[in-house]
Amino acid sequence: MHRTLASSAPSPTRPPRLQLPCPATLVEALLRRASGRGAARPLFTALGAEGQRLEQLTAVELLGRVRATAAALGEVGTAGDRILVPALPGTDFAVAFLACLYAGRIAVPVPPLRPAARRRPADCADRLGAIRRDCRPVAALVASARDALPGEEGAGLAWIPVARAPGHPDLLPDPAALDPRAVALLQYTSGSTSEPRGVIVGHAGLMANQQAVRDRCEVDSATTVVSWLPFFHDMGLCTGVVLPLVSGAAAVTMEPSAFVRDPLVWLRAIEAEEDVFAAAPDFAYELCVRRIGPAERGRVDLSTWRVAVNGAEPVRARTLRAFADAFRPSFFRPEVFSPGYGLAECTLGVTLGRPLYEAPVRRYDRDALARGTAVPAASLDTAVELVGCGPPLPGVRIEVVNPATRRVLPEGAVGEIWVDAPGNCQGYWDREAESARTFGARPAGSAEGGPYVRTGDLGCLDGGELFVTGRLKDVLVVGGENYFPQDVEAVAGAAHEAFAHQRAAAWPLEEDGPGVAVVVETAERDPEVLARAVRAAGVAVARALPAPVSVFAVARHLVPRTTSGKTRRRDCADDLRAGRLPLLAQWSSLPPRPAGPSERRRSV
Repeated sequence: MHRTLASSAPSPTRPPRLQLPCPATLVEALLRRASGRGAARPLFTALGAEGQRLEQLTAVELLGRVRATAAALGEVGTAGDRILVPALPGTDFAVAFLACLYAGRIAVPVPPLRPAARRRPADCADRLGAIRRDCRPVAALVASARDALPGEEGAGLAWIPVARAPGHPDLLPDPAALDPRAVALLQYTSGSTSEPRGVIVGHAGLMANQQAVRDRCEVDSATTVVSWLPFFHDMGLCTGVVLPLVSGAAAVTMEPSAFVRDPLVWLRAIEAEEDVFAAAPDFAYELCVRRIGPAERGRVDLSTWRVAVNGAEPVRARTLRAFADAFRPSFFRPEVFSPGYGLAECTLGVTLGRPLYEAPVRRYDRDALARGTAVPAASLDTAVELVGCGPPLPGVRIEVVNPATRRVLPEGAVGEIWVDAPGNCQGYWDREAESARTFGARPAGSAEGGPYVRTGDLGCLDGGELFVTGRLKDVLVVGGENYFPQDVEAVAGAAHEAFAHQRAAAWPLEEDGPGVAVVVETAERDPEVLARAVRAAGVAVARALPAPVSVFAVARHLVPRTTSGKTRRRDCADDLRAGRLPLLAQWSSLPPRPAGPSERRRSV
């Protein structure tokens, strides 16, 4: 069933927004901003760890620094060459990213070159090395010359400091900077199910996607975007840099570490503005509930928060409820939440809830979902609670397709989500065969629309809303029916207080025999409590899933995740099998395996 929805009507609390001609590229948007009426108004404001203002740039100042940095890039390579843009502090990332585009180069956002202590340097080096091998960049932009990587790590790259002052006022943008058909950036996927791949994002797709978000959420010059999201991730890049330029809004940003250290800094920054758009993954709202106490909640005013996007990982109804309940004294309204769904292959957004309309939460029958149909649950014991991620953004068409037959499924049926949108990207860098499979899909027996992006995600359409049920590659097949790992993880986490609000990973025990494995993080260390917890989780999962169950408790931060916070279930399975996960406790409904000859000799 085809679902092409028009932009929602303006909300009753805001007057209709004046429709202005849309710039064709982000550089054109910057040029317009720097020559318009708001040219002297702060565009980007960077906050420190305590929420103090570190730096501010108007559009005119930003353009001056962009031109100076683009002039330095002009000395290296040619148009179309790739440039690494690490997540730089303050306003440096925005300058570096836009300078790449201004110079006609292809920006490649990457994590910080020197990671924080909590992140494993080897993991970051491996990821950076994989990206360099894939796209062969000629240079990297850094905050200062001393930030260049030494030795072999830095060999083969020109290290260019971001300009600290305006320069080259007469420098014109490279023709590619004003060509909507040109490539703007490579957005490397976070690698939840595979090695990172460079998604080719064109200027036209980037603009179309964020213009659709702008129109759905009525973001304009009266709005301030407040973000702590990492710039090397698609949601952080679009929210913190692209959307403000496309919409005329201002942006207030801070380092991700500032939010993790004290989530209240984010909320205080929201409180300081008049009309706020802010986006974050589900875990961020949960962290606010756990880390900000009742007394602090009573001293923060969130009444100016108009759009609170929840996306980038599964949206949980319990998180929406918990945050709304916890911050009711802060004047937060539940209808401010706008759950969304998107992926790098479509630039970012695909669906998004309408602001000031409460997100629908539906309880579907677990067994019916396993058979591929979304029907209301008869009781809470058999229910899976799913949050509607909104209708498609303006201009976006979604089909739910049987992944085996490629036939379009009716509303209420669960299948793979396919997307036809102006923001669909051009493919994966230097991977033609894989690009054709993912970006060139067409439903069987239908010539309408397309080509589509195959998302690899499963879901259904219900009343015009998209409900996401899980990843196709992560599905647990039990007795010929499909179960979703996040549901199993939720059941395990809810079974005992030692596992409450903790990360979990579930997958089929294909190599070790029939059944399902669940690894749950915990801060608990009492062996007796842990023994009860793993047993409670195992019993709860076994009641919900007709299969043998094995549950393993591990310390916090040991379940692998991607750079955007998604659980890497395959890597977790590999770590468990290889003995790389130190176990605190375990329980299994599987019968013990007979000991092999070597194991019997060790037990003698």
